[in-house]
Amino acid sequence: MRGNMFRNRRGFVYLLIASFAIAVILLVFLSSNAYHFQDQESLYQVRIRAMNDFVKNFNSDVHRATYIAAFRSLVALEDYVTSQGIFLDDTNASFHEIFFNGTINGTSVEIMENSSFQDYINKVEFLANTVGINLAVNVTKIALTQSDPWSIDVHVFADVNMTDTKMLASWIYSTEYVTNVPICDLRDPLYGKFTLNKVPNTIRRFNYPDCHIINNSDLVIGTDITYLINHTSGSYYRASNESPNFLMRFEGRNGADPNGIESIVDIAALLDQDLPVYQNKIKIDFMYFNNITINQTNQTICNLQNVTPAMPSKYYFIIPKDRMVIYNLTDLGIVYSTNCT
Repeated sequence: MRGNMFRNRRGFVYLLIASFAIAVILLVFLSSNAYHFQDQESLYQVRIRAMNDFVKNFNSDVHRATYIAAFRSLVALEDYVTSQGIFLDDTNASFHEIFFNGTINGTSVEIMENSSFQDYINKVEFLANTVGINLAVNVTKIALTQSDPWSIDVHVFADVNMTDTKMLASWIYSTEYVTNVPICDLRDPLYGKFTLNKVPNTIRRFNYPDCHIINNSDLVIGTDITYLINHTSGSYYRASNESPNFLMRFEGRNGADPNGIESIVDIAALLDQDLPVYQNKIKIDFMYFNNITINQTNQTICNLQNVTPAMPSKYYFIIPKDRMVIYNLTDLGIVYSTNCT
């Protein structure tokens, strides 16, 4: 009897020891799994944060790349219009090709070497791959719009697919990137085409180092027209809703636009290059080069007081009468003539 009790007691102790050992093993196993799970969770969090930072940096940096590619593309398109002596059929289509591929009509352009938007996408996708990210950026549309007289907006529509190589996380989205590009320091294709590039004209604004300011400055102060003379002789630009905008000029379109700009042709500069000069034409750039006239009498002004002595002829400054507000010539008592033919 006592033997059986002893054996039972020993069996119970053995059971307790075995149970405790199993409990310890289970505790170690479960703890190990818990730590492993926490490590995995930390890995996921770190990876997700890294990929999120990559997305944010890409979404920010894409505007820098767009600006560079767009500015160079517009320079190349002006060169093309000037060298070929023809306007573009479709500015948006031509811009899309050179901006994305670096080509015009399938021909590579030197200024776009390693600077096209496709080059940028290739570099970003390669960089992503080096840090364990599969990135695919599919550009579905590129468009230009004139956002104000002094800048354009480049719209890039893209589908972005970014996935971790270990399939820990992914970002899949469609978006539109809009990048503003000021047109200051770009050349006017109108001058390049019609002067055979002998008198190129850069988009500049008199008294406005920052081209992006919307309003025009005063060219006439009281009866002092010094600024107006400087503006005219420098062929600076004014905002004018009666004139074509910058993008329209690539196609040679002469219609009015709310974001239009215009300059006054400096005929002295044309004379210096032995180009023909038409003294009695209206000197607003697109009107002068396209021989646009006004049929109604007394609707142009010329022979402006104090301007004539400083200019080659009394016909140097001829503008439509409806431009008097733009050039600050209303209600100032300045003498001018309306007999400009």
